[in-house]
Amino acid sequence: MRVSQRIPEDIRALLKAIGRLAQHQRVRAYAVGGCVRDWLLGTSSATDLDVTVEGDGVALADAIARDFGGSVEPHPPFGTATVVVTHPRPRLRIDVATCRKETYAKPAAYPQVVAGTLRDDLARRDFTINAMALALAPRAFGRLIDPFHGAQDLRLKRLRILHPGSFMDDPSRILRGIRFAQRFGLRWERRTQRASREDIAAGALGWLNAGRLRKERELMAREPNPRACVQQLDALLQRGAKGPRA
Repeated sequence: MRVSQRIPEDIRALLKAIGRLAQHQRVRAYAVGGCVRDWLLGTSSATDLDVTVEGDGVALADAIARDFGGSVEPHPPFGTATVVVTHPRPRLRIDVATCRKETYAKPAAYPQVVAGTLRDDLARRDFTINAMALALAPRAFGRLIDPFHGAQDLRLKRLRILHPGSFMDDPSRILRGIRFAQRFGLRWERRTQRASREDIAAGALGWLNAGRLRKERELMAREPNPRACVQQLDALLQRGAKGPRA
């Protein structure tokens, strides 16, 4: 499946250029995450792009900044870099990362990161709708990589985690799920909803440090309908307090 025609023309030209730069460096680059989800939904207002690289992400970020006259802020220990370019759009931010695999030593801990494949990188994400990638290589440009059937979940208006322990790994995903469900009109998939209730009942939200919790609450307040988000959170907390359903 190719979705390149759903990408705004100016962004499409930029991504094609990034694909050519990656090919020159003999690495594979992909647009990933929320931007891919939004293009599938027909939304073109994204101001940030996420690019993941099977190879050296920081080196590709340097090349993007050089070719587009932007600034780059590298984070070598994490294999990531942030590039800000002035065209095709003012102050367009591109987060570039080396594909990585994450493991969690204990619930709600910060993940331990090692280099990985594209599939590893998609498998570490929160929901299937955010676990899709778009190939940027010239010969494959626009091809959708969707190992967890996120596009189908979007069509079905369904919010689904990638594995049963997802909320235990990172309880803030429960709060992000509330935001996505309200913003896109999604219903929680049955096992996903049950996992959220069970993990809330186990006290998972209380394991988050104050900074992460504050950030998620601030993001929730910026949603188009923050009151609906708070109401859904209250409903989940009440159901979680009653314990998981049999």
